[in-house]
Amino acid sequence: MQDELICFFDRPASAREARRELRALQKELRLGSLPSIAVVTRPARDSIQFEQDGNLGAGDGMRFGLVVGALFGAVLLAPFVGILVAGDARQGLATAPSVDNWVTALALVVAFVSGLTALLSALGGALLGGLAAALINFGISSRRLYAIGEELDIGQAALVTRVRAAQRPPIADQLALSGGTLMRPREAGQTGAPAADDPTAASIAARAYGAGARRAGACVPVTLDVPPVDPRQRDLVVAECSDAAHARRAARSLRRLRRSLGGLAAGNYAVVTRDEQGRARIRQAENVTTGRGGLFGALVGALAGLLVGGLFGTAVASLALMVSQGTTTVPANAGGFIVALGLVFGVIGAVLFSLGGGLLGAGVAHLVNLAYKDADLRHIAETVPPGKALLIASLYHHAGPAVVEALRAEGATLRHMPLPPAQLVDVAIDEARRVALGPAGAEEPDTRQLIPTRSGVRIFADWHRRGPQTIVLLHGAGGDHDAWRAQYPALHGAGFSTLALDLRGHGYSDRPRGADDYRLERFAEDVYDVLEALAIRDFIMVGHCFGGMVTTMFHQAHPQLSKGYLLLDTAARAPAAPGWVATRAPWVIGLLGRLLELLPADRRALLPNNMDAFKGTGDIQLNRLMADASHTTLRAWLMVYRGIAQYDGVASLRSMTQPVWVVVGEEDTVFTVEDSKTIQRHVPGSRLITVPGANHIIVVNNPEVVEQLILDFIHDTGVFNERAARATARAAEF
Repeated sequence: MQDELICFFDRPASAREARRELRALQKELRLGSLPSIAVVTRPARDSIQFEQDGNLGAGDGMRFGLVVGALFGAVLLAPFVGILVAGDARQGLATAPSVDNWVTALALVVAFVSGLTALLSALGGALLGGLAAALINFGISSRRLYAIGEELDIGQAALVTRVRAAQRPPIADQLALSGGTLMRPREAGQTGAPAADDPTAASIAARAYGAGARRAGACVPVTLDVPPVDPRQRDLVVAECSDAAHARRAARSLRRLRRSLGGLAAGNYAVVTRDEQGRARIRQAENVTTGRGGLFGALVGALAGLLVGGLFGTAVASLALMVSQGTTTVPANAGGFIVALGLVFGVIGAVLFSLGGGLLGAGVAHLVNLAYKDADLRHIAETVPPGKALLIASLYHHAGPAVVEALRAEGATLRHMPLPPAQLVDVAIDEARRVALGPAGAEEPDTRQLIPTRSGVRIFADWHRRGPQTIVLLHGAGGDHDAWRAQYPALHGAGFSTLALDLRGHGYSDRPRGADDYRLERFAEDVYDVLEALAIRDFIMVGHCFGGMVTTMFHQAHPQLSKGYLLLDTAARAPAAPGWVATRAPWVIGLLGRLLELLPADRRALLPNNMDAFKGTGDIQLNRLMADASHTTLRAWLMVYRGIAQYDGVASLRSMTQPVWVVVGEEDTVFTVEDSKTIQRHVPGSRLITVPGANHIIVVNNPEVVEQLILDFIHDTGVFNERAARATARAAEF
């Protein structure tokens, strides 16, 4: 059974772009067949046009059958019939006086019969194709498309498709995020204004509905119960099972579910158990370890080296024989010489290529491995009681309800991810807290939840309520909300609330697929949506590194909301080289984005990045950068840096009238003291503070300095005192 899905767009180009997105989504998520997607346009009041992909009408079927029939007749039937006719003709022409005349006549007969056979076959194929297309056409009828077209205003467009029940949620969300308005047929009995372009109806409408009322139409907008979510977003589901056998049965139910949901339920799953002796056992479905990647790379490299080296050796041996022709140095067995030299070079090439392939395979496996981090799973296993088991599964967001229902049917206790670590590893929590990040009540001082934004991306918010004023904390690239944990005690002790976010692509927040979803303006929109959802009005913003850039772009979009800004180790513009490429060769940035979109989107890390482990870290430390990429996913991590390459916050900085402090580590080599001086020059009345002995990772290495700077900023500027804030703003103008 299929449902009709209708979406109105303001422009035909938007509808066609949405159709391309649906086809790409259908392929990526393996949603199954969408027989036809039609775009209906109304360029004029008396003109309704439509185009369908996948609509096999009778005319299309006849043309297809004509071509297939002609090819079939020409390639298979015609030669066979021609041979039979030629056999009969040969007997009749056996006494012909001239062989040439006999051959010519025979060729003419064969050609005539072959052409006639191909023609008849083509006509038969056309009739058969037209009949089949008329009987099994899955396209949307022209009458239905014309009826929808009559609902459009001039210049508008509608996208129409038919979907199955499992396909509807992701496709509806995709259309909603494409800028369209979902519509449904008006139910019987619903009233509305009659057509305003009918004089009689218009006069009635003016009295019944008011002057200027529009026609009611046969379609009405659909209001979604929840904000749309990018169908490509992935979730985790955690099921607590009674034992290992129970977890394996639950995993088998997931595999069965994948056959009905297709790619929506595809992804990695892990079973974490502890035996009665307390030993942890971990089993993952998609664990491409470094060792396996290295072995695979070595084997592929060896084969490639054997082929390349063998061909090279063969070419060298052949060249040597050609040079030595006519001399006494020519080997007696030239073939054996070529084979031997080819084998020698092949073995050498296999050894060299296998070494390189092994190293490359191990590196790629480490970076794009879809398995969860082993350290996280072992940490989780320590909290599982002996004999118990956890099933952790990755899936696309819209498969979540079906997966939860299937696992509950298996008797498992569900805890929906993403989750903070306490909810993931604490097996003693009560059932109410097992619901993943449910909205907290107003009486609860701490809120940890996912907040849907207008763009459909869910942002994780860690909100600790201690007073009416809030400090908004934005982490750097590759980090998450946990980066500010060391500052919490001092800030809360001073009576201030804190709101730390996982910016999109980081931590527990969603990871959009598109490269343009990681432009800094998108991050700023997310921050605004979270503040609106939590009704936070009295706040300042603190941004470190990339978070400082997001803070700057937030001010550009909403210049009057924040009471003040602390910009830590950040910059006014993108670094020189990436910024030059973004402005002079934007196609390179676009191509890079398309390539990055191909990388895996699953997040391997289940727990927050342990920033304590990197205490004392340098600006550029390989193991920390690899941990950031693994925690964030390589794709999202690189997308963030692509967004940084397009960053220019100078105009926003120049418009800041609130109190601004610019803080930089004296030994920062990522964004130097000179970069912070540039920010200060652009922000009227700002203050520059250089921290001796601090580098770029100041939030981790010098947490006590950061927390004191935040408190000093609030005290010295009086940002939460309206009179003092206005005085500071007036002083900044002179």
